[in-house]
Amino acid sequence: MRLFFLIILIISGCSQRSNPSSLEKDVTPEMVRVNQIERTASFDTLVGRGVVEFRWEDDDGKHKEQGDLDFWKHEDSISLRISKLGELLIWFGGDKNENWFFDMLGDETTLTMNSEGAMFSDITTALVLLGLSPLPNGEMNVSAGVVTLVDEEGRVWTATFDKVTHRPLQMSVVDGEHISSALHRSGINVEIENLHALNWPVSGGLIDFKDSRGSTEVKISFSSLSTVVAEEPMDRVLNVSYLQSALKPSRIE
Repeated sequence: MRLFFLIILIISGCSQRSNPSSLEKDVTPEMVRVNQIERTASFDTLVGRGVVEFRWEDDDGKHKEQGDLDFWKHEDSISLRISKLGELLIWFGGDKNENWFFDMLGDETTLTMNSEGAMFSDITTALVLLGLSPLPNGEMNVSAGVVTLVDEEGRVWTATFDKVTHRPLQMSVVDGEHISSALHRSGINVEIENLHALNWPVSGGLIDFKDSRGSTEVKISFSSLSTVVAEEPMDRVLNVSYLQSALKPSRIE
């Protein structure tokens, strides 16, 4: 299935472009955990807009696609819609228990359920790389501003964070022979309902993802991230059964 591992997925606008600086040398693992939990505490339900570019390799050669991004998150569930000039290209989503992917690029449209071992098929990992969830539980160390962590599944995480906003700067996770990484080139203020803009937390705005599987590269640029979702169709965009009935893929894998 051609593209499934590309996503996650997304942006400049009111992004934070001040020169970021990494953590002080005396920062402890406990301080890192508290800072990341506090920064992401309001990110339970989000809507985002932006653009995305992805590159990958398969048996047919090298490929590149670009499109507009709509992003929704509720708790540990996400949904990403990628379109171009109003035409749907890809719709991806899932939660900690399952993932789903609508490939609408060809004449024969496909819904793939629960693909394994591909980029961002693990939604929990994707949310951490996006900077929308804190690092997972595990044994953490901080040395010279670099955070390393071995999580409960044995994966090795490495990360640096801005010492002022606590947003990620760089992050990678090694899982066996596979490496996934995220470079957060700039930040963006996340709009929090009923909170003054001066107090909005910062997350990744322009993010470069790489994955060793399929030489996959994804560039996501958010133009907005917000917790104001009253007018968003959250009950539909996160519901794969609803999307299946609406999109009517010609094949299910």
